[in-house]
Amino acid sequence: MRVIRIPALATAILAALMLSGTLLSPASAVAPTVDVRPLPLPVGEPPTIPYLDRPTDATVAVVDPTTGTSTPVQHVGDDLDYFELLGRSGSGFVLRVRNRNIDQIVRVQPDVPQKSLTDMYYADTARLSADGRYLLKTQTLSSGAIQAQVRSATTGAVVARHTFKKATKPDPIDVSGTRVLVGGYNAPRTMMWDWKAGTVKTIASRAAYAGGFALDRLATHTKDPSADDACSVVSTLTAPGKTLWRGCLESVASFSPDGARFATEAIDHETKNVVRRRSLRGTLLTTYRNPDKVWMHAWETNTRILVRSYPADGSDAWLVRCEVDDCERAARTYD
Repeated sequence: MRVIRIPALATAILAALMLSGTLLSPASAVAPTVDVRPLPLPVGEPPTIPYLDRPTDATVAVVDPTTGTSTPVQHVGDDLDYFELLGRSGSGFVLRVRNRNIDQIVRVQPDVPQKSLTDMYYADTARLSADGRYLLKTQTLSSGAIQAQVRSATTGAVVARHTFKKATKPDPIDVSGTRVLVGGYNAPRTMMWDWKAGTVKTIASRAAYAGGFALDRLATHTKDPSADDACSVVSTLTAPGKTLWRGCLESVASFSPDGARFATEAIDHETKNVVRRRSLRGTLLTTYRNPDKVWMHAWETNTRILVRSYPADGSDAWLVRCEVDDCERAARTYD
């Protein structure tokens, strides 16, 4: 059999063409778009992170898959109470409870009586610090000013507070030592409040709304997200002036546990019918769509997410689990 010899240069060119063809093939170059309307999807395993279970109007519990425990949550008002799980705090959990004239932060823990941490006003914000030690909240004062507060997530005691002008709309996001990451408006800005030093310094001319110290991640809005020309910017917290990604149709919902990815929802001036997964520099990884509304819920792993997806029939939403384009129903939610 005659052997056909290909010159070395031709061989190199052929290899390069084959490689470029592989890299640019539709399967690898195009991020998938997935329909996450819940009812057609199969039912899978329950969430692997803590979640609320409400089998009846009168029964509510926080399920912790890690420990296998189910911690009952008592109603603050009546069966119409709406519960929002803010997150884990040590061996307990912190929730926000709303019902007509009731707005309260409570802590539940196995074998420990439920504790009210603080009362809220409907427009006030509340979240846990990334380590779960602190409750970060705002409190609207009778003067109209807004106070940013750092409270113990165990006892509710005030650790530190700082009063801002009403127009600033402060949004405390995370804590490291005595430093608090705070977003603000009037003129959009990101601030570093140090309660020990008694200082508030502006570190960026955009308003922070997501991120944290441990991950060194920061998401900011260029102006109020309800404005038609508002955009989102992703950077690191240590270099807030260096843009990693910018988009004007999306807001960052949360960063993955390792900080290598982030999930977005439609920005406030857009319809809430899409969630996207992106790499840290903004490369689109997956798009999740539902014309009946969908929100990002949480990350189960560094790549797997839970979205809150609504059926077309108007019934309660489902938590839908997605690993890239493989999706299933994980749990019912209770609006």
